[in-house]
Amino acid sequence: MTAPAVREQLATLVEAASDGTITATDALVTGRSLGALGLTSLGYLRLADAVELEFGVELDLGAAVAVDTLDGIVAQILTPDQP
Repeated sequence: MTAPAVREQLATLVEAASDGTITATDALVTGRSLGALGLTSLGYLRLADAVELEFGVELDLGAAVAVDTLDGIVAQILTPDQP
């Protein structure tokens, strides 16, 4: 799966995990913090569960910087063995 395809799919998961607070379009803006956009701690947990189900990758929620942007999460999905 390509990085752009993962970004698109992930943006949809962010919208669902945030109960629509963050639209997929907003999530796709490069470099924007998901937390600043309104993703709550519960939203992060929902997103982590959705990523695991959809991509088979466990997000490292302890790596706050790595999971605070869509691109950081895409990097974890595409290179799951990297910190």
